Amino acid sequence: MDKIRRWARDQRGSVLLFTTILVVPLMIIIGGLAMDLAYYGAVDDELQRSMDAAALAGAGKLGFNDTYFPTARQWARDYALLNPYRTGSINLNLNTANNPGGNIVLGIWNGSTFTPSLDGTRVNAVQCRFATAVPTSFLRVIGINSLNSGAMAIAWAAQPATTPPDACVFPVGLSSCFFGGSTSLGCGATVSFISSSDSSAVGANTAAWVNLQAGATNINNPAVTSQVQAAVNGSCNGTTLNQGDSVPASNGEMNSIINYLMTAFPPIYNSSPPNVTVLNQDGSTAYSGHGWEVHVPVINTGGSCPPGAVNGSMQIVGWTRFVITQILNSNGDCAVANHWTGNPWDAHCFASKNGTATSLPPGWAGQKGIFGYYDCQYNPAPPAPNPGPITATAKLKLVR
Repeated sequence: MDKIRRWARDQRGSVLLFTTILVVPLMIIIGGLAMDLAYYGAVDDELQRSMDAAALAGAGKLGFNDTYFPTARQWARDYALLNPYRTGSINLNLNTANNPGGNIVLGIWNGSTFTPSLDGTRVNAVQCRFATAVPTSFLRVIGINSLNSGAMAIAWAAQPATTPPDACVFPVGLSSCFFGGSTSLGCGATVSFISSSDSSAVGANTAAWVNLQAGATNINNPAVTSQVQAAVNGSCNGTTLNQGDSVPASNGEMNSIINYLMTAFPPIYNSSPPNVTVLNQDGSTAYSGHGWEVHVPVINTGGSCPPGAVNGSMQIVGWTRFVITQILNSNGDCAVANHWTGNPWDAHCFASKNGTATSLPPGWAGQKGIFGYYDCQYNPAPPAPNPGPITATAKLKLVR
């Protein structure tokens, strides 16, 4: 009897017994947790693959025209449905209002950020997103009935490095010094391309004439004139120059071109939409009115702003949309009556010659130049003005 009592009071081996009793349920709990998390991870991967496919399909159907938007949205939705996940199909809302929080959002990818947009000439990306609750099995024991899962993808219809042959390019190069990454210190201010002048709204020599003929080693009046005339006539022969190529540039005056534009610009200006818009860096309106939309190269002029004289061989770092708003000839003569609030050109032209000036400061009477606004970012190449599927000219990329 005493031996039995001593055995009952002896605690040696109790921990082992306790562990032996609990090891089985612990293994079940840990195994159940692993199964739930593995299932959750598999669903998460499937959702991401589905969004990748949907975004790529949508971006592939974009065109440089908003008439392509319905097709792009439908293809994104269809490819999401074709790629279901374990607990069901993915039915994305078409989001025709382009709500930034919607399943399918059209917008502009500038290399680092995505901005929702319905600008048919600039939209180049599709964002797709989907969220769901993944039901659990073993985690229900501790009150967790589901785990939230979601995925998002942005596909960019990256334009080709070579300028499309039918893009309307214009032989003016804008200085790169006003662009910092995806931003621009110059957009929202007016480029006053007045040869040998310090009166630009963003500083002196912000632009220069360039020769966009492939292989050109010098700049001359006939070559630049032919490129200006092609743009005026809508020939849009474009250029085969790539991003990274060099072009000859000059700040020198080309009087015959300005004289030609004084006659050629007014019909283009007057027939343009009344709300051609360029935005400031903060998204506010820099300009909205009539204007001639062309595409121009951005050239590397170094880090100094303003860059000083822009002459010699300059490397192309990208292309941007440039809206020409006024042509200035000598003796205070403006080509059109454009009185956009706060513009710098009216003061250079007499009131009888489409400006507001009654007199000109010394030296202004001999000025000739081009005024205009440009977009806040540049792209590898200008968009083709003619509608067409991006897949014909672009490489699709998943960027996020």
